[in-house]
Amino acid sequence: MAAAAPAVHRFYHVELPELTPLVRYVFPAYACEFSGYETFEESITRYRILRAAQWERRPVPFLKMQYANTRTQGRSTNAGRVFARVDVLDNELRLMADAPGSFVEFENRHSHVWRVEWHGAWYLAEWDTQDGAPREIGFDDLLTFADARLHD
Repeated sequence: MAAAAPAVHRFYHVELPELTPLVRYVFPAYACEFSGYETFEESITRYRILRAAQWERRPVPFLKMQYANTRTQGRSTNAGRVFARVDVLDNELRLMADAPGSFVEFENRHSHVWRVEWHGAWYLAEWDTQDGAPREIGFDDLLTFADARLHD
């Protein structure tokens, strides 16, 4: 279970503003969805991404990412990694094929970061360790790896 504070959920802020500060929205949640270290602004973003009111929803893993693609010229417009959906990660990994110099960095809820680069194949490195040497990885294995790390 997770709970959203009034400043995050903003229920009743128009209809009954005096009620809003008294309401905590409690909803089913998955461990993979939160780090426990989100800032206030990040909490608002996570709450919106989760669609917490959908009781039958599937997990929406905590994922921060940034990317640049030399072929499509697509890139993150932020400074650093920001929250994204898993389908965005999958799409950017797919699009970097045949795009030398492209990269995707992604972070899970434990603050572990991996970097994927394209050099004629996908190369994966654990970005937050001293010995994070890139290793070649097949695309299907890469998707399986990312999914496992995000649901951890």
